[in-house]
Amino acid sequence: MEELLDRLGLTKDATLTFAVRAAAVVLVTAILVKIVNALFKRALKNRSISGRSHGYLSLVRYVLLIALYIVAGMSILSGNIKTSLSALLASSGIAAVVLGIACQETIGNIFGGVVIIFSHPFRIGDVIRYLDRDISGTVEEVTLRHTVVRTFENRRLIIPNGVINRSSIENSSFSDRKICMFLDFSVTYDSDIDLAIQTISDVILMHPHYFDVRSTEDMTAGAPPVLVLVNELADSAVVIRARVWVRDFSLSLNMKNDILLETYRRFKDAGLNFAYPHVEVVRSHRDD
Repeated sequence: MEELLDRLGLTKDATLTFAVRAAAVVLVTAILVKIVNALFKRALKNRSISGRSHGYLSLVRYVLLIALYIVAGMSILSGNIKTSLSALLASSGIAAVVLGIACQETIGNIFGGVVIIFSHPFRIGDVIRYLDRDISGTVEEVTLRHTVVRTFENRRLIIPNGVINRSSIENSSFSDRKICMFLDFSVTYDSDIDLAIQTISDVILMHPHYFDVRSTEDMTAGAPPVLVLVNELADSAVVIRARVWVRDFSLSLNMKNDILLETYRRFKDAGLNFAYPHVEVVRSHRDD
């Protein structure tokens, strides 16, 4: 051990001082990191903080933690150890290059997190749809590395920020909460199409969550409150499409269920038949 210290140009006293310094710095850094995490976690749990502020607080937290680790490392290396500064800088440069190549994806995710926090394409609490995977959910957390989305099945989807920046995200909460649903109804050719269209329109109009998007000019011109049109003449069905506006996207699933059930009941009472794929076999009898 003494021979190794002599080769490095170190003394026992210098080594002991360095070890004590390093231990003290590590202990103080661990305490400060714990305090910072506790303070920011308490702040992030505050419901009065907006989604944008959540992102800014997360960014500040990570910047503080990185600064603490850098200061700690510099404090440890600032001891009176007879090490060549040029050699240390050279080895640090090589390590930085290797680390950058190995962690380029992580660095990309961090930069992606900074872009999301400052451009805020979505915020905490927004309902978004990840189009590449056709997954929808509520944004729960945005960190420098990833975004956490709680799906409607109550599962957590962790998406790297670099992936989000390269993907198309549909934000249902962005500026306007009302949405338009397209509902298709397939009826048989022998059904009364006019009666079917009127029935569908009446069902939609009576729903409390329906939102009338007509302007004053549209109403004056006599535009119908609900647009229900024949969309397709299919092989075995007349396809009727209705445009249904919902005042809030969170109500769309229940509203769709109500409209479909009530339409089914009214069609049944009116003698209107839904079409479905089927094959008719015609058998001919020939006299021998």
